[in-house]
Amino acid sequence: MHANKLWRHGRSLFMLMAVSIGIVAAPAAQAVPSMARQTGYECTKCHTVFPELNPFGRQFKIGAFTMSSDKWDAKPLAERIPLSAALIVSRTKTSDTSAGGTEADEFPRNGKVIAQTVAGYYGGKIAGNFGALAQYNYDGVEKTWGMEMFDARYGNSTTLVNEELAYGVTLNNNPTVSDIYSSTPAWGFPHVGTAAAQMPAASLIDMTLASKVGGAAVYGMWNNMVYGEVGLYRTAKDGAFRFMSWGQPWGSEELAGSVIKGTAPYWRLALEQTWGSHNLAVGTYGMVADVWQDINDKSMGANRFRDIAVDANYQYIEGEHTASARATWINEKQKWNSNLVGVTASNTSNTLKTFRTDFHYYYKRQLGGGLQFFRTTGTSDDLRYNTGDALMGSANGSPNSKGWVTELDYLPVQNVKLALRYTHFLEFNGARTDYTPGRNASNNDNIFLMAWLLF
Repeated sequence: MHANKLWRHGRSLFMLMAVSIGIVAAPAAQAVPSMARQTGYECTKCHTVFPELNPFGRQFKIGAFTMSSDKWDAKPLAERIPLSAALIVSRTKTSDTSAGGTEADEFPRNGKVIAQTVAGYYGGKIAGNFGALAQYNYDGVEKTWGMEMFDARYGNSTTLVNEELAYGVTLNNNPTVSDIYSSTPAWGFPHVGTAAAQMPAASLIDMTLASKVGGAAVYGMWNNMVYGEVGLYRTAKDGAFRFMSWGQPWGSEELAGSVIKGTAPYWRLALEQTWGSHNLAVGTYGMVADVWQDINDKSMGANRFRDIAVDANYQYIEGEHTASARATWINEKQKWNSNLVGVTASNTSNTLKTFRTDFHYYYKRQLGGGLQFFRTTGTSDDLRYNTGDALMGSANGSPNSKGWVTELDYLPVQNVKLALRYTHFLEFNGARTDYTPGRNASNNDNIFLMAWLLF
């Protein structure tokens, strides 16, 4: 990288750090999230480095975020409303923003420092055994306000076969957002997306439905060893679950491929074991959904998506050292309505397989980072993927993509994270070079600078 590029990136990082430190130092801003205020614990009681939960944090979530200190409970009601806020300031620089010989308009924020997220949270106890974690925010990339995350739940416990069963019910707006592990899509690394426009093809459960559905699920953890969850989801555009997607855009582009016909079942099962400083969980999760091809023209029919995933989550926490390793593999079977074969899909059925694995290390929960390898493979389908789009098309009709993500993090205080991330594509949409005419996979490489603050 040339010296002037290094200077520009370094200057941007300095600006983000200055903004962060300035906000933290401001007298009006207490750098302590609402859940920490409620419990009386520091953030590190529940997190390795936010947002990753440790075993205690997972128990807190299973208990519906209701644990509170005597000092908190003694406060007047008006002072016990668990409100928090977040600000994410970022800068994304993509390697090459040209496509088809001309400058692409998909990068309006490229190279600019932006307020990527301005969020308000209700995070903690509602009353009794009821609690919630809900996020309503401004998206500085799309320039819209909307409900980003909603997870309201009831938690309790009983005894089953002489061991404790912690159980509950959750209402939420994203399959896997209710999960307690950081290996599932809603909580997986990287935890904050960039402003870059190009991303590999994603399965239905892999955030495609995020903030656009509403669902109810029951969950339980037996003997701190077996975790399970089952639920049903439906599109939250209308009806009783509409409040879970307040502010989300519902134009034709947002509706495409995200409106469920009827309801879709979701399941989760994991086995967890802790020994000494080590914690390991392995599991499976999945979903089956019929999705309308075009909600405005139901004669085109619905397509069936069957997502089955396996995952693993390992943590090591000992004194000043924390390390974690995660992996998830999602196998999606797509079956296209017969009306669409030869029109919008070349095949009667396709597969899309997603694999991600990452490793993270932090010293004193303050300095560290992570490394991730990602890979997407799938059935070649000329009508599905060879769209002619100069950025997101595929000349050979393949969705295959792979690459690396590396991130360096610094937390000057426990609720501020400064990050420098680099994403490198080895393959994109079926090729290393000329995946569309004149554009290579590495043209999508990007550098991401971020300051993430919680109040």
